[in-house]
Amino acid sequence: MRKFSAVFMFVFFCGVFAMAQTTEPLFAVPKNEISFGYAYLHASLNGGLAGTENLVTDTSAGLNGFAVQFSHYLHGNLGFMADVSRNSTKAVDPTGIGYSTESYVAGPTYRLHRYGFFSPSVHVLAGVSHATFNVPANGTTFSFTDTDFAALAGGTLDGNLTPHIAIRLAQFDYDYTHHYGANQSSFRYLGGVVIRF
Repeated sequence: MRKFSAVFMFVFFCGVFAMAQTTEPLFAVPKNEISFGYAYLHASLNGGLAGTENLVTDTSAGLNGFAVQFSHYLHGNLGFMADVSRNSTKAVDPTGIGYSTESYVAGPTYRLHRYGFFSPSVHVLAGVSHATFNVPANGTTFSFTDTDFAALAGGTLDGNLTPHIAIRLAQFDYDYTHHYGANQSSFRYLGGVVIRF
């Protein structure tokens, strides 16, 4: 009888531990997500309008805008992300020259933790960036555009309110572009809402 009791207790505890391993943790994050919100770009102006008598004299400018992202996780925490953003400012210096950028990038993303309140991830994205300088002169505005390679690398930190809704508390990216014949190193901050399904 003691052997039976010992075997019964052993099997019982093994079963309890096995069930505990299969229990879905709180806030399991779905595989798809769409995020949108505010984007701030501290843009490098290196090389800007180099062929037009160096009209832009400042080396950087703060640009405001928005970003929309779609992410799909293929297996576990590994997935891919597509990012579309636009940032602009009406004046990069006292002369009133406006500057805007649009970027279209995509690449792999990896979610570091998908349970609980915080859900951080990292990503590396590549694609194209389109830049435009608007130069006012004698009542007319001249536009100088350039489209070239762009690459972003960074990380996000989301706060999960429910399994399907989160707040993007912060996303920081290093943004490399090549416009007007020169390399630019810029930095981007994002914040917004995340919808998961």
